Amino acid sequence: MPPDRYAVGIDLGGSKLRGGLLSSSGQLIGRLEVQTEAWKGPSGVLANLKGVITRLLDSTDPARVAGIGIAAAGQIHPKTHAVVYAPNLEWENVPLRDEVESGFGMPVYVENDVRAAAWGEYRFGAGRGAESLIAVFVGTGVGSGAVVDGILLRGPNNAAGELGHTQVVPEGLPCACGQRGCVEAYASGRGFMRRLEMALAAGTATRLVEETGGDASRVTAALVARAAASGDAFARTLWDDAERYLGQALANYVTLLNPELLVLGGGIMTTVPSLAQALEQSVRTHATVLSRDVRIARAGLGDSSAIFGAADRVWGQS
Repeated sequence: MPPDRYAVGIDLGGSKLRGGLLSSSGQLIGRLEVQTEAWKGPSGVLANLKGVITRLLDSTDPARVAGIGIAAAGQIHPKTHAVVYAPNLEWENVPLRDEVESGFGMPVYVENDVRAAAWGEYRFGAGRGAESLIAVFVGTGVGSGAVVDGILLRGPNNAAGELGHTQVVPEGLPCACGQRGCVEAYASGRGFMRRLEMALAAGTATRLVEETGGDASRVTAALVARAAASGDAFARTLWDDAERYLGQALANYVTLLNPELLVLGGGIMTTVPSLAQALEQSVRTHATVLSRDVRIARAGLGDSSAIFGAADRVWGQS
């Protein structure tokens, strides 16, 4: 039997940079994790990225490595694989593929991080064996990816699946994308932070002031959920809005695509498991009759979903 070949998989996020080698038989080995250090700007982040790739290549015979797949936060140009806009990295028009290809002399593929994670779950995680799925990840933001009949939906501009920026409240709260009333403004770490900032400025009474020391950047979903459960009126409003509007968006998504499987993942799903239960109830209640029996599962690959999905691009599977 010939030895396995490998593909490098990278998950380039706003705070963490993760990588690993995916074998042609589907095994992830040599997983690494470092700080992204986005504050260093593109040149500093690229240096960290190249350092991780070098360490992975040094751990095996480079001749057995077929290429590099990178899952990057933000909007990815469909042809050049440049990062057009990535607010978490504070990048605009960074030629990511060209920078990495010139440094390593092997094929490089760049995919949006959430779509890569959805593909990773489809091929290797909770979605193995499914024909179609929607994967939704809730953390700092809200992202999603969809696979229909074995095809990852990207759209002509590589912008499909932006669930977090669908509107659920007309003329609602401002969102980082520049629009108002988006899901992400109500049901994400970034949304919780901005709403707490507004509350602090208005002098709203909430135990979250004490919990965060008056620093809105320290608020977490777990803190909001715990304060809501203890009877804090402001936190209760935040949490009820998150469940309501994210549940509404998911029910609509399931109604539109009628997937076989809905995968729920991301940091908030991990730290506050009750959110997944509330979202399932919303889908079962509000999706159309023929779609609401969708199978619902938690992401099976943890924080490695995007590594798997990015590396699999090298094999041409997505």
